Amino acid sequence: MMTVAMQLTEELLQRGGADRQFTLFCSRERPAGLGTGGAPPGRAVLSPHRHEVLNKLRWLPAVEGEAGLDVVLYPYWPCPPLRRRGAPPAVMIVHDLAFRIRPREVPWQQRAYMGSVLPRALRQAAFVLTPSEATRRDLLEHYPVPGLAGRVRVVPEGWSLGGVTPARLPDGLSPGFLLAVGTIEPRKNYPGLLAAYRLLRARGDAPPLVVAGQVGWAYGRALEELRAEPGVRMLGHVDDATLRALYRSAGALAFPSLYEGFGLPLLEAMADGLPAVAANAGALPELAGDAALLVDPHDPEAIARALEHALADEELRARLRAAGVRRASTYTWAAAADATLEVLDAVAGTRQPSTMGAVV
Repeated sequence: MMTVAMQLTEELLQRGGADRQFTLFCSRERPAGLGTGGAPPGRAVLSPHRHEVLNKLRWLPAVEGEAGLDVVLYPYWPCPPLRRRGAPPAVMIVHDLAFRIRPREVPWQQRAYMGSVLPRALRQAAFVLTPSEATRRDLLEHYPVPGLAGRVRVVPEGWSLGGVTPARLPDGLSPGFLLAVGTIEPRKNYPGLLAAYRLLRARGDAPPLVVAGQVGWAYGRALEELRAEPGVRMLGHVDDATLRALYRSAGALAFPSLYEGFGLPLLEAMADGLPAVAANAGALPELAGDAALLVDPHDPEAIARALEHALADEELRARLRAAGVRRASTYTWAAAADATLEVLDAVAGTRQPSTMGAVV
C-alpha cells in the first residue's frame, strides 16, 4: 500500500502546475524523494504525530478543512471517519478486504482499526477507488452502503521497476531458479507452495526455490519449514535492484496466493517477461489474463504440474513471456494517475485553479 501511495502521489505531482496545485499531508516529515523528479513539489503540511490513529482521528480532521482544498485524496488508509463541517470532499483507495475476507490471517490491530473506521469512511467519501474489479465486488458485497456502487471506480495499479538497473544476483544463485515474492503471511500460501515444491523435488531435479519477502505475521510453522527445506533459499526483504535481478534471472514465478486485491509481484514478473504460475483466486485472474498459468491454490499437485510446464515447455514459456510483457505494458502509474486525476477533477468541480491534497 505504501508503494501505491508513493508512486501515485509522485505521478500526480508531475501533473501539477499553476492551474492545479497540491498540498501533501505527511506524518512527521516529507517522504524522501517525493516530488524531486522535476515535478512541482507541492506544499507539505507535517503532522506532529507518527501514529496512524492519532493522525486520522485527531490531526487530519483539524487541518484538512483549513488548507483551502477543493478535494483531498487518501491513497493509503481510509479517510477520517469523522470529518468537520467545511472539510473538502474526500477520495480514498481501498486496496483489498483481507481483514474481512480472511480475518484470521490479519493482525487483530488492523482488523480492529479497519473494522471500526472503514464503514463510516465509505459513507463520508465522495468516491472510492479500488485496484481491481475483484476488490470492487468484494467491497460492495461486504459493505452494502446505499449509493456506494455509484461512487466506486476501478483504477489499476502500475509497476515501478522499469527504471531500476538490476543488481548482481545474491551470492550462490544461478539463473533458472523458482521465485516466490511476498511477505511471509498466511494468505501468500507458502505451505501450499512448499508442498508443491516437495512434489517437484520427488520427481527429479528441481531448481532452487528462492523466497524474497519479509517476515510478516501469523505464519505458524511455514517460516520454520521454509528455512529447513532442502533447496529453499530465503532472502528476506530485498531492494528494488536485487528484486529486478531476481525477476530477470528466475525460471518462473510461483505466486499461488489465496487472496490478493491486485497482485503486484505478478505484474512485475510479467513486465520483465518471467513466466508465472498464479492462483485462480482474488484479483489474480483479472490481472493475469492469458499471460500466466492459473491454478487452484489449494491443490499442491496442480501447482507442481503448472510449475513443471512453466519451467520446461519452451513454446509455453515464449507465449507467456510475450503475453506478459504485452499485458503489463498497459498497467502504468501514469495511467493510474490520469484515471485518479479524472476522479479528483470531477469531485473538485470546475473552479480554477484547483487545489488538491494527498495524504502520504
